[in-house]
Amino acid sequence: MSRRVTRLELFKIVFEAEMNNILPETILEDFISRDDIILSKKDIEFLTLYVNGISLHNEELNLLLEETIEGWSLERIGSVEKALLKCSAYELKYQETGHEIVVNEVIEIAKIYGDEKTPEFINGVLAKLIKEKP
Repeated sequence: MSRRVTRLELFKIVFEAEMNNILPETILEDFISRDDIILSKKDIEFLTLYVNGISLHNEELNLLLEETIEGWSLERIGSVEKALLKCSAYELKYQETGHEIVVNEVIEIAKIYGDEKTPEFINGVLAKLIKEKP
């Protein structure tokens, strides 16, 4: 499975967690064991690392996003946008992936699952986050 597809699966996990108001780690094992999900060992390691990281830093990520989003509160944005931002903010802050890759990948997912303004919104928030990153 490509990294883009694995990131898409990560988004689905975080989205499901946001919809149910639970931490993503709560649904990881069930998600991986679903019959329609075929993951390699490397994919499972990536998902586990990212899901556990997002769960561990959930409050910090929420605060970071709340401070970065201008004119909106985290509660007012949709679950799709919140999940996309949480996944990408985690990767930008806690992983060593280049920001160009992170932004490109999340924008492609936003085009599929968000509305017509979602990619622009996500791009704007991430641009500000990257600019303010130490």
